[in-house]
Amino acid sequence: MAEKKIEAKITVNGRVQGVGYRPFVYKEAVKKGLKGYVINLGDAGVEIVVEGFESKITSFIEILKKESPVVSEVKNVKIVFKPFKDRFKEFTIEKSRNKDTVASGIFPPDIGICEECAKDMEREGSRWFNYAFTACASCGPRFTGIYQLPYDRERSHMKDFPLCEHCKREYRDPMDRRFDAQGITCSICGPQMSLYDAQGVKTQTDDVFSAAANLLNLGYIVAIKGIGGIHLATLADDDEVIRKLRTRKKRPSQPFALMSPNLEEVRKFAYLNRLEEKILTSWRRPIVLLRKKRSSLISDLIAPGLDKIGVMLPYSGIHLALFKRIKTSALIMTSANPPGLPMIIRNDYAFKYLHGVADYFLLHNRVIVNRCDDSVLNIILNKPSFLRRSRGFVPDPIDIPIKKGSALALGAELRNSAAVAANGRCYLTQYLGDITTLESREFETEAINYLKNLLNITCNPDVIGCDLHPGYMTSQLAEEISQETGVKLIKSQHHHAHISSVSCENMLGLDEEVIGIALDGAGYGSDGAIWGGEVIKSSYKFFKRVGHLEYLPMPGGDLCAYYPSRMLVSALTNILDDDEIRDITGNHVKLNLPYGEKELEVILKQARKTETIKTSSAGRFLDSIAALTEICYKRTYEGEPAILLEALAKKSSKEELSFEVEIEKINGLYVLKSSKFLHDLIKMKNNTKNQVLAYYGQKYLVNGFAEIASTIAFEEGIDKICLSGGVFANEYILKELWRLLSARGFKVLFNTMVPPGDGGTALGQAIISLANVI
Repeated sequence: MAEKKIEAKITVNGRVQGVGYRPFVYKEAVKKGLKGYVINLGDAGVEIVVEGFESKITSFIEILKKESPVVSEVKNVKIVFKPFKDRFKEFTIEKSRNKDTVASGIFPPDIGICEECAKDMEREGSRWFNYAFTACASCGPRFTGIYQLPYDRERSHMKDFPLCEHCKREYRDPMDRRFDAQGITCSICGPQMSLYDAQGVKTQTDDVFSAAANLLNLGYIVAIKGIGGIHLATLADDDEVIRKLRTRKKRPSQPFALMSPNLEEVRKFAYLNRLEEKILTSWRRPIVLLRKKRSSLISDLIAPGLDKIGVMLPYSGIHLALFKRIKTSALIMTSANPPGLPMIIRNDYAFKYLHGVADYFLLHNRVIVNRCDDSVLNIILNKPSFLRRSRGFVPDPIDIPIKKGSALALGAELRNSAAVAANGRCYLTQYLGDITTLESREFETEAINYLKNLLNITCNPDVIGCDLHPGYMTSQLAEEISQETGVKLIKSQHHHAHISSVSCENMLGLDEEVIGIALDGAGYGSDGAIWGGEVIKSSYKFFKRVGHLEYLPMPGGDLCAYYPSRMLVSALTNILDDDEIRDITGNHVKLNLPYGEKELEVILKQARKTETIKTSSAGRFLDSIAALTEICYKRTYEGEPAILLEALAKKSSKEELSFEVEIEKINGLYVLKSSKFLHDLIKMKNNTKNQVLAYYGQKYLVNGFAEIASTIAFEEGIDKICLSGGVFANEYILKELWRLLSARGFKVLFNTMVPPGDGGTALGQAIISLANVI
């Protein structure tokens, strides 16, 4: 009996655009002798219609589910079988079409150059030999290079570069690796690099990469236009040039990221485990924080005072071409954006804003549609902990537990990302930086509109979310959008958003309650104070503050965040009189205040005024210990005192110090006292190493919050404790709190998909807002 023929309509949702999925489908269908077509449906995924023998179609469907291209991610496969009608003569790839759906497909992030394309760049005589823009169906720019879906060449930055006859043949050849590759190009028809001097005059050279390499070897700073923006590159082993870069960038201490040509070179100056190697070499190619080795290959000035260094591998042909011509273990590769401005993506802006910063400019003539900074992550408890979620990860969506409704969330103020949520998924923008200038606010608006366009969102959201702080530019922007559109605005308390981001990542139910520990530098509190060391009981719909770090005055307000000694003095005013403090600061503790004793007197007066704003910030508590241990008297970048403190604490011998966690119940809230503990550390200072004091400062915070959270969780019968906030970028604090709470039987959850810092609050705002309107 002859085998039955059938027809099948297959709809595939997930990351199936821009990853070589249609060529993959084509090849598999042809192998099976099937006829029909495959077509992009815009943001709705891919539609496949096949006809042929039933066994062949069944086998074909199994391959679709299990063997798709490396970068693709199949979320859902819907199959409808129909009677055989003999409608097709062959299998084809049809022209893409839009489909009127919202946020059901997944468009890929930028994809690091693949091994095959890297090999093409090494093949002498090929059109891609040493060609910086070599790409195929499986790699190259995506998020930074597309204007709108469906992903076709005419809707991308490649529309300006018509294919040559050679590329056309490969593009049309079903058996070629570049078949239907929208980013295909070669040295004949594609973009080109040029080298310019500081005045913007083009240099005449046959090999711009060799020329740039020579300039770097001579100690010059070269601005390099890449995939999502412009970097500043210098040698990583030359103290003089690094000092010059720091002076020009006005970045005296903040660590610089490195790019190395391969893992072999990375191992010369940093320790690597298997997971770190896997993430470094993945198609996402983020910056990964690695433990430093003592090595002359990299300068101590790259990450002063820190035990870790950020490293990435080349993710484009531009980088490979440069490293082929310069023999070094690493180059500094840092974002070129001036303070307060978004990443530079235009050549004319590079000459304008980097004049006096870069000595030379290595630029190309391809448009960067969407600026996107490098992602940065650490590995803690064998899971990623993001400091910045951007290139390689955006616009990958995060599944959320609320499937109905749509939301726009504006995020916090510093290290910000915004978010758009719809149809059970939340899409975060790329890293936006600090939203503190008109230019950065405009960048946030552009990023949101780009996401909405990418997701085919043409209507207003059901709800808008923002931070409770009225002074944030993001909150003001949310107010304006709400007033213009008439859409309801929900303002989320900062730490409730942090904890809700963790609950959301873990797909907790709408009404499921957790105990949250939120530790960071600052968040506007419901009582008008600056919170930052909080224990809350919460679901998405509500939160209740149940514990916090002791309130301390902030003499001079935000000055306390820049001069840690101010917070140390402030803490002492809670338990000592002015003369006792003068004695301590005169004989036992250095303050290094800019204006010396006069400033101390002003601080003492301000601290005792009732109208001085109060804070429960864990960040400011750690700052105090940074001053006490003499490692940071002036903050030059966000989180510097606490980051230096963490590195110092790792040098501790863990010798036993006798101290008790002091918790007091005040007005129904558990309060972790900090003033007396800081005073005790000062009394130990003469006989105890600073690294030991640093270690026990962190340990006190951990033990105190573990005690408060577990006490409340037992009282409330809650088994899940969520950890979030910028302080949880601290490896010791996250690991130790996880260990202590897990040992007491709790399921401890923390951020692994978004940063624990403010870059993740938009996710929390989105889920809170949706929960309160559905």
